[in-house]
Amino acid sequence: MTESTEQPPVYFSSLELENVRCFGQRQSLSLTDDDGNPVRWTLILGDNGVGKTTLLQCLAWMRPLQKVNDKGKTTAFVPALNNEENRILDALMRVGPDVNATIKATLSVGRSLGPGRKDTTKVKVTTEFAMQGSDGELKETQLKGTVPKKLRNVLPSALTIFGYGATRRSGTLKLDRGGLTDPLASRFDTEIDLYDAEDVLLKLDHRARVSKASKDEDRLNRIKEILAAVLPDIDNADDIGVAGPVVFDDPTEGNGVRFETPYGTVPLSALSLGYQTTLTWITDLALRLYERFPTSSDPLSEPGIVLIDNIELHLHPRWQRRMMEDLSRCFPKIQFVATAHSPLVVQAAEGGNLAVLREIDGQASIKMHSERVSEWRPDQILASDLFGIPSRPRWIEMLVEERNALLDKAHREPSEERRLRWLEEKVDRLRAMEDPEDHAAMELIRSVAAKLTDGESSRS
Repeated sequence: MTESTEQPPVYFSSLELENVRCFGQRQSLSLTDDDGNPVRWTLILGDNGVGKTTLLQCLAWMRPLQKVNDKGKTTAFVPALNNEENRILDALMRVGPDVNATIKATLSVGRSLGPGRKDTTKVKVTTEFAMQGSDGELKETQLKGTVPKKLRNVLPSALTIFGYGATRRSGTLKLDRGGLTDPLASRFDTEIDLYDAEDVLLKLDHRARVSKASKDEDRLNRIKEILAAVLPDIDNADDIGVAGPVVFDDPTEGNGVRFETPYGTVPLSALSLGYQTTLTWITDLALRLYERFPTSSDPLSEPGIVLIDNIELHLHPRWQRRMMEDLSRCFPKIQFVATAHSPLVVQAAEGGNLAVLREIDGQASIKMHSERVSEWRPDQILASDLFGIPSRPRWIEMLVEERNALLDKAHREPSEERRLRWLEEKVDRLRAMEDPEDHAAMELIRSVAAKLTDGESSRS
């Protein structure tokens, strides 16, 4: 039995916002299933610039923080956004005269991830931030935090949240730098770096060898197991070799962190960008969980929230399909909220929530998608309202539009009639060739028909 920190799990349930950046009228993002249980995965889809990253930022900003008086006593809980500078708040408000902007988050405490849960201890925490301003200039702010009295001493240690922005890259921060940086800073500042995965693995290996402490060895082995489970072509933890530091950026045989792949032994620095970026943020997450839960026997199985912008960053389509399943298995109590642009990621989101952002009349709108798409083909997902991309090339669409325009005309000239007949023949021929399966089926039908015809001819 895994020893836990005995802290109740804390997850997001919903986010509401009004007059925030591209969002005008009040919009709501659901992070629960139909029974009110927090879902493990929520994917946010939408065009560039329509507010996906804003939703992740608002979730991070609305986490409740303690408000402490001069005597060190907690007097209230307020959203983290209260600590931001006025320039951040000014940039959040939708531009216009006499704007009232609000952001409200609801979190569930004591309710586990997934369907069918019968948790008896479950309470709700809310944070709300309101701003009044005019033409982008902040005039007044109001904030609220509703935390049940019995949770006021529990919530600070129970809430765990990390964020990874779309600019995440191979890290350069060192393990012995002295204290972890803000786990959400990389969401907002492109200059913030992640921890150097190679440095982390080498330092943990060194500590385990010098101190012979089982804690360091266990931590190293668990992180290697996680990486082997997520990285393609790495079969097990033994395929990740850690042996001695790299000197003067000139790795010699056997030094540094090396990976056994089907293509031979490859140093970490020579791995593809997709490998390096992924192993960097996953190592960073694992390290932060170990630091966050130092007394737990399995920190990687503790509850928490992870925000990821552009989850499929630098990943091959095959990897995109399995990424969510691997992460769920490696971090079983983490609630993931991620943005995505890939139909393959959407296809893999079985049991998760899909939120689609659209621009309507100059405002961003959130629509929760309820249909199951795991059995859809990627082209069907792209052509659905999740992405709204036509399945046919634009030049074919132009032919169809021209044909439809001619059909709508009450009176057509002879030249237009000739053009219409040509367009209909062209479009019908193209449609028959669009789907390879349909095309193959048609060829089979023709082949069978030809054989039947030959048979009839020979009998006659």
